[in-house]
Amino acid sequence: MFYTEKTYDIDELCKCNMHTHSIFSKCSKPEMVFEDMIKAAESFGLSTLAITDHSDLHDGICSVGNYRKLKKRLSEINTPVRVLVGAEMSAYAVGKFGEPYRIDKEIEFCSYSCVHYHLDFWQQPDDRSVHGYAKHMLAVLSALFDTDRADNIAHPFSPCKMKFFDPEQKKTMLACITDEELYGIMKKGENAGCSWELHKSSVMNFPDFYRRFFFIGKEAGVHFTVGTDAHRLHDIDTADFADYLKILIKD
Repeated sequence: MFYTEKTYDIDELCKCNMHTHSIFSKCSKPEMVFEDMIKAAESFGLSTLAITDHSDLHDGICSVGNYRKLKKRLSEINTPVRVLVGAEMSAYAVGKFGEPYRIDKEIEFCSYSCVHYHLDFWQQPDDRSVHGYAKHMLAVLSALFDTDRADNIAHPFSPCKMKFFDPEQKKTMLACITDEELYGIMKKGENAGCSWELHKSSVMNFPDFYRRFFFIGKEAGVHFTVGTDAHRLHDIDTADFADYLKILIKD
């Protein structure tokens, strides 16, 4: 389901940070204590903060247990910020997902990653070319949208973790996705009730693609979210990303 209103106004989008990690994510810094994250969101003027800790059977994290702990702690916190306790889930192959369906349905905000190809358990395409990876991502997303698992797509199409490709190959891979394919998959996601993240580091590393991504998504009428993938408290702030996005999509 959609957790934010549909808007293409950058200031409105950036009032919500829909991708952050608490200390329950192994990659996060010790300062990312739940209560301190909420205080930081308040100080930065956010209206919504989504906690999206990694959740996958392969990482040894008890996602449901952590979810329940944070929901209990949230019930004892008085804050003007709308706090969503969610998870960053995995669609690691066509029709294969990192958690059982019942866990998806308990956790309130499921943001799905389809691009963590650096992980050992992630399925690699038979065709290891840039074109092969582009087509594989589209197929994984299409199969995900045939279910009702996903509320959001985290860092969609991002090649940031594809360390086996050099920077030019990564750009070429993104260019392999045609406008028609991008429109079609974004529309399918919208019809499935799934929003698309404007992910800070992905957008800033591959601005040409994500400018195209934004305008095609707008044409398709999709819901966008903004996520900084924060692993430190200061990264919860979306202000500098908002400034960057406004320049990027300026006609």
